[in-house]
Amino acid sequence: MVLTAFNAGFTGLEERFDAIIIGGGPGGLTVAYHLAKKGFRTVLIERGKYLGSKNVYGGRIYSYAIEKAFPGFRKEAPIERWVRKELLTFMTEDEAVTVELYSAKHPEPPNDSFTAYLTSFTQWIGKKAEEAGALIITGVKVDKILMEKGGAIGVAAGQDKLYADVVIDAEGINPVLIEGLGLKGRFKPEHVAIGVKEVVRLPSKTIEERFNLHGDEGAAQLFVGYPSKGLPGGGFLYTNKETITFGVVAHLDSVAEGKLPIHEMIEDFKLHPLMKNLLKEGVIVEYLAHLIPEGGIRMVPKLYANNLLVVGDAAGLGLNNGITVRGVDFAVESGRLAAEAIEKAHGEGNYAEQVLGAYYEKALNDSFILKELKAFRKAPSFLSNPRIYNLYPQLVCDLLSALHTVNGTPKKLYPALRTVMKRRKVSTINLISDLIGGIRSL
Repeated sequence: MVLTAFNAGFTGLEERFDAIIIGGGPGGLTVAYHLAKKGFRTVLIERGKYLGSKNVYGGRIYSYAIEKAFPGFRKEAPIERWVRKELLTFMTEDEAVTVELYSAKHPEPPNDSFTAYLTSFTQWIGKKAEEAGALIITGVKVDKILMEKGGAIGVAAGQDKLYADVVIDAEGINPVLIEGLGLKGRFKPEHVAIGVKEVVRLPSKTIEERFNLHGDEGAAQLFVGYPSKGLPGGGFLYTNKETITFGVVAHLDSVAEGKLPIHEMIEDFKLHPLMKNLLKEGVIVEYLAHLIPEGGIRMVPKLYANNLLVVGDAAGLGLNNGITVRGVDFAVESGRLAAEAIEKAHGEGNYAEQVLGAYYEKALNDSFILKELKAFRKAPSFLSNPRIYNLYPQLVCDLLSALHTVNGTPKKLYPALRTVMKRRKVSTINLISDLIGGIRSL
């Protein structure tokens, strides 16, 4: 059952549950689904007026974790397109060089990815959780996690209180409740990016023609350089059935320093000649902004206390390794693992962190989440290198432009590279150092 209780608190509800989940994103709803399916009396509290109203992301989800959490999801989830075309674009103010990978069959399920509207996808998980027996309350903001003798015993919203054996914090990128408990400090601006995106409506046939797609094929494109105006960050684009989602991401510290308002970045990005051709005649139907965890393993706080677990963005579980940007699949997997840990701790009749936390920590360490975060622990530092965003896109575009210019002068690769490096003042030492750093980090 979904109970809309905007500004109404918990009036009329039974006071005690087996589990209380704070936050109705993919991570929290996955916990709710798996716990309810196992017979736990589960309540999820979402501050938005409806599920998905507070959820924003780029537009792409990787299938591996979704298949584990929701076997057979392909037959019922609200999927827009299956990504079959990967594009990486180096962009300057008036030029762009794109590297493209197209494959009709690789990667094979369950290692593929798809585009979806996060609101629809979140509501789909919510429906499954509801059908499994979870109670979902929307329109209520949890003000406090109630603690007693060092353990979580419930939550409070205004004067109303609910109690449970275990509390799961899934409140998102700005987890003020666990910050209040001292589990996590305020995030550092350099560990967080801000993303803005627009959704443009176009006929399905037009999208397929412009991106050379067929049927339910989709494209995912990342941009380096001009979209973030040479600052750490970049641009992105994903194709849906009848819309294109595109946007700009920039590190919060750069935006906070006032180097350039991010809304100006996205306006300039969509006016780039390449983007104008892709988006022409489209109608803007949505404009959204969101904070994104990009600090890697350094952002991950302590994820448990007595009778308490933390999942998803609240746990800092996001990854940008320069080629793939991950978030939803990490949230879903952490939610599934949290539910498993709770079930095991319940079997022992002990939700103390030495039991509950140990189960959760081991599961995360054994999962792809922490394995990937540890493998790419140097990626955030490497990706903060400004040369990646200002010099190298110019270098790539200048080099390809020179090689394709026929003016009676022979164009050999190495001399052309030396010429553009000199023009852009790129030192050989920096270039080699950055190449080695990229190989080691990514």
